[in-house]
Amino acid sequence: MKIVNCYFPGARFPSVSVTGSDCDLRCPHCAGLSLSAMLPAKTPEALLSLARKLSDDGALGFLLSGGCNSYGVVPLRRFIGAIRSIKEETGLRINAHIGYPGREDLRELVGTGVDSFSITFPMSDRIGSEVLGIENALSRYDETTNGLLEAGGRFVPHALVGLGSEQEDIAGLERLASHEPKSLVVIAFIPMKGTPLSGASSSADDGIVRRLASARDLMPRANIVLGCMRPRGRVELEKTLIEEFLDGIVMPNAAALRALSGRVSAKRFEGCCAVYL
Repeated sequence: MKIVNCYFPGARFPSVSVTGSDCDLRCPHCAGLSLSAMLPAKTPEALLSLARKLSDDGALGFLLSGGCNSYGVVPLRRFIGAIRSIKEETGLRINAHIGYPGREDLRELVGTGVDSFSITFPMSDRIGSEVLGIENALSRYDETTNGLLEAGGRFVPHALVGLGSEQEDIAGLERLASHEPKSLVVIAFIPMKGTPLSGASSSADDGIVRRLASARDLMPRANIVLGCMRPRGRVELEKTLIEEFLDGIVMPNAAALRALSGRVSAKRFEGCCAVYL
């Protein structure tokens, strides 16, 4: 029987934004709106205080994130001391979404004891420039991940499919496969109300299947997980992906798991998938 790992962030693994709802890039697929659902901690003191409360309340950890500055970096440098204190004082696990910082910032962030880093793979330079607001995005990704490797940090690439054509996405997956990642989180574009791309179509089921099939063919030994951001309520899609291509899935559809009973066994984890990969 196939075992699929199922990840549930939930209340014991919340998302925290060090910029509140502010983001200089305001990419058209998000426009900073996803930040408004996160717990704000806009100063080092506020972050440390929030982490202590989370720990006292029984949390397991949190996603450390925020809006990017104009250079595509989540401004975490002034939070280094607070992050280090959190790791020294509490048992909280931290998964950090950091954008594309330089090597000096990466060394300091890894030195705090952050457990894992989620790095967005931009799929193409066109998507990086036109959608993510990052010039030379593929090179920036390489620089950031090489810097993390040099510093000894754990990272998991996140491939956002559906912002480009299927051909563009598969070409991106081919490039990513050349890095031989041990793990990969695939997320799929969904239009968000109030953003410039709110009227766009969400990723089609058959397109998602073909992209995941390509990812599996290209990275047969990688631990492939379907992440948080994706169209919801598509039972047949999740059944197909779980049974044929995935090693894990974040917040799976319960009906899909029931339908696979006897063929797939679900193993449950609390928290961001990246801290377990």
